[in-house]
Amino acid sequence: MAQETHNRKSQTVKFRDHIVDIQPVNINGIECLRLRDVQLMFDTVRTFRIDNVQQAFLHDEHGNDLEPLRIVACVDKVVEAVESIKHSSNDTDDQLVKMNVKLDQIFINTQEILRQIDHVMTQMYELHEFTTPRYFFILPAEHSNIKAIDTVQNWLHIHYKLYFLCECSQDPKEMHVAPHEGYSIKRPRDFILRYGPYLKTTLAIAQALLSIGGFAIPQLGNVSKAINDVLPPQLNNSQFYTDAEQKLQMVDDLLNKVDNQQYRAGASVVDRHQSRGTALQGAELREIQTYLERVDDKRSLGNLYRIVTADGHVRW
Repeated sequence: MAQETHNRKSQTVKFRDHIVDIQPVNINGIECLRLRDVQLMFDTVRTFRIDNVQQAFLHDEHGNDLEPLRIVACVDKVVEAVESIKHSSNDTDDQLVKMNVKLDQIFINTQEILRQIDHVMTQMYELHEFTTPRYFFILPAEHSNIKAIDTVQNWLHIHYKLYFLCECSQDPKEMHVAPHEGYSIKRPRDFILRYGPYLKTTLAIAQALLSIGGFAIPQLGNVSKAINDVLPPQLNNSQFYTDAEQKLQMVDDLLNKVDNQQYRAGASVVDRHQSRGTALQGAELREIQTYLERVDDKRSLGNLYRIVTADGHVRW
């Protein structure tokens, strides 16, 4: 049976980076270190080592461990408390679980973005004839001084360029900027007021593509020399993508301000809601060309060409 004694040396126990002293217990005349005493401080401990040798618990002549589980104390040595491999790997497992949760959330968010793009595309494909590419967005031209813009009227009079998006696949994430340097917009104020609600939708597509890395032409290293010859220089410049996010946000802010001004000018909430995101009709698309400078005569806007898919949809 255990005996209470005083002035007994303590047993030094090391667990991970922690070192503690624990009072041994005299059981049947033997100074012992009990497992449960160590577990009061480190509950995952399962066994002990001394000089890197795992210590067997005291046992009877038949090899059965004695209760309580204990080893002979070695007060002149440090006893290393050891947890099971399963418990020691729990921290790593927890980190992997958290990482997997984050990756799953990123995947879910990406799928939602692609679903939204696909939804917009499906709505727009209901028209059976398009003579002008339907997906386009605008950005301030390179020489525009964004920081100097302080009012909506100033925003409406700076130099903008229009860029078309290529619909080369039914997969929305395969959309990309058409291989063209962009078209300067004549009368930007009239253009933005005319196409502002529609630009809100197409700008959202461009922002989504930029966020998932689909802004550039896919597999650029494998495209034909013909495409490389017409690829605008800025699309080969990494700075273009750094600036694009800021400029897309600037245009988004502009469209919101114009929308708010129109509301204050008397446009009803219903009218503004109905116009936002509505697919343009053929005549409205054709009218876009009247706002663009240097439109080519081959009707290959943005170096894009019209095709008709097997299910009757028109793509550029």
